[in-house]
Amino acid sequence: MGKKHQKLKKRVAVLPVLMKKCRKNKKRKKKCKIYLITSRAHSHWIIPTGKLEKNLSNRRVALLEAFEEAGVLGKLDEQFRIQVLLRRPHCKKKRKTIVFLLYVNRILNHWPEERERKRKAVSIQSYIKTVSDKKLKKKLLTL
Repeated sequence: MGKKHQKLKKRVAVLPVLMKKCRKNKKRKKKCKIYLITSRAHSHWIIPTGKLEKNLSNRRVALLEAFEEAGVLGKLDEQFRIQVLLRRPHCKKKRKTIVFLLYVNRILNHWPEERERKRKAVSIQSYIKTVSDKKLKKKLLTL
């Protein structure tokens, strides 16, 4: 990332993934769904994202955002950590964003921001079509 992007505020984002194994013709096939939430201001579908916190690690911020914004709990993938430039949904500006992958193991009925946001699960293929960063798209195709 060049000097042009050094002044951008960094963010931490999390890709909450629900993986289900389905039996089909004696073969096990993984089905991946990603949980998206609506942004507060414009109701665009986004992944949970937050600001860096002084007293929290980036991994802890990712877990916290998944809980507060999407109402999901799980375990972060140890290997999946990627820094990308993601476009904000309502403007053309990009932000340096550290993205983590969360394997969802619990979906809450009630969560802190449930009145401010909607939540939905989409296929990983559908989500990849909306991603603006090529590096992130490539990484997601390996799931």
